Amino acid sequence: MKKSLFILAASAGLLAGATAFTLFSNDWTPVTDQAKVSFEMPNEGTAGTLGGLKTTISFNPANPAESKIEATVDPSTINTGVEGKDTHIKSADFFDVAKYPTIRFVSEKVTATAAGFIATGKLTIKDSVKTVDIPFTFEPKGDNEGVFKGHMEIFYGDFGVNKKSKSGKDKVKITIEVPVKK
Repeated sequence: MKKSLFILAASAGLLAGATAFTLFSNDWTPVTDQAKVSFEMPNEGTAGTLGGLKTTISFNPANPAESKIEATVDPSTINTGVEGKDTHIKSADFFDVAKYPTIRFVSEKVTATAAGFIATGKLTIKDSVKTVDIPFTFEPKGDNEGVFKGHMEIFYGDFGVNKKSKSGKDKVKITIEVPVKK
C-alpha cells in the first residue's frame, strides 16, 4: 500500500512538473503551414511570398534577453503570381537559388521596446551577411499558443541581389507572421 501511494505521489509530481515546464518553457514550435512570409518592393510594384519557413524559437516575453530566434526560408519558393518574374528573381541575376538555396536569420539579442520587441541578428542572403533589426510583437493566446508578427525593410542590393540603387529603388518591405504552440 505504501509503495502504491509512493508511486501515485511520484507520478503526480512528475505530471505537475511536466505541466509547469510546458507553461513556463521558453521553446515555441511554429505552426509552419499557417506561417506567412511576404514581401513588397514598393518602388517596383512587386509583391509576393516566400515559403519553406523553418524556425526555432526560444522566447520569454518577461525576459527577452534569454531569447534566441533562428529562421530560414527557401528563396526557390518565391511567388509573385507572375511566373516569368518568379523565374527571373530565382536566377543568377538575383537570388541564384541553385547556388544559394537558403535565406537565414540568427538573432544575437532580443530587447523589449514600447511597441513590443526587436530581434537584432545576422541576416544571410546569398554570400552576404548583414546585421538587421526585426521589430516584432508576440500575441499570446492562452498559455500554450501565440503569434509572432514582425516586419523589416532591407535593400536587396546590400546583399548582392541585383545592383545597389542609389535612389533606394531596391527597398524591400518584409512581413512575417508565425503562429506558435508549446
